[in-house]
Parts: sequence; C-alpha cells; structure tokens
Amino acid sequence: MKTALGFFLACLASLALAETVAPDALVKMITDDVAAAIRKDADIRGGDTRKAADLIEAKIVPHFNFTRMARIAMARNWRSATPEQQKELAAQFKTLLIRTYSTALTNYRDQEIAYKPLRAKPDDTEVTVKSDVKPTGATQTISAPGWRWSTVITTRSTGSPRRPESAS
Repeated sequence: MKTALGFFLACLASLALAETVAPDALVKMITDDVAAAIRKDADIRGGDTRKAADLIEAKIVPHFNFTRMARIAMARNWRSATPEQQKELAAQFKTLLIRTYSTALTNYRDQEIAYKPLRAKPDDTEVTVKSDVKPTGATQTISAPGWRWSTVITTRSTGSPRRPESAS
C-alpha cells in the first residue's frame, strides 16, 4: 500500500547533554541518516517492518527518553507506580514508538523534508525542532547524539491500521 507520509519533528531535550552541534542540525543529521538507510534498503521500502524496526532501534531509539515520556503521560499517577511498573511503562512506550514508526518508515518515498527555523535562546534547556515532510503531514519526533526525546507529537499518521468503528 502506497501511502503519503509527512513528519513534524519535535524534540524536547536537555542542553546539559548536548554536544556543540545545534539541536536542529542534530535532528537533520539523524533524519538524513535514516532517510539514506531507507533509500539503500529495498526490503524496508518493500514493507519489511522488522528491518524498519531494526533501523529505528539502531538510529532513533537511543535518542528517546522513554522514562520521561511515560512520566509525562502518567502525570501524578507516575509517583504511585512502583519502580518495576515505571520501568515497564517506559518499555511499552518504546514498543509503541517502534511499531508506529516501523510502518511509517516503510512508506517513506524520498519526500522532501523542510525544517522550520529553530526558536531557541542560548540558555534554553529544552527546545522543539519542527519540520514537515512534503507533501503530506503526519508527525514524528527525531533527535541526535546528546539529545533525548521526551515528547512525541502525532497529529496524523498514515499507513497505520484503523480500528473498526463500533456500532453505537
């Protein structure tokens, strides 16, 4: 199934971990690296979600902060979870990300990625890097070495299975 993809890149990261490269340059570097890997791999382009998941695991997952993502999603309930439950929640966020984006990456077909200007002050400790994959508008969050994702914003994702509508 050929589906148009678009990505809105948003990255919240701690500058304490940052290297000397600007966050938007790091996001672009990782995005370009992943896009190049997809272009070289006929299996991923052919729909092999397992190979896409391996690519995500190697190139993208190391830059996500799954514990923080789970903590944000759980809000005040995070404190009442045991350390084991917190660890499991973070692991489930990782599984969700890999499954969601492995399907999206198999649908990527060399769309142009346009990066929005970075709006950050030199002393900011968290930033948002935005971009769009033309011509459509799904979302994805990407980071690079030294930056860790903590928020993934999805406005529309194409190529994902739909749930049947329930009879109400």
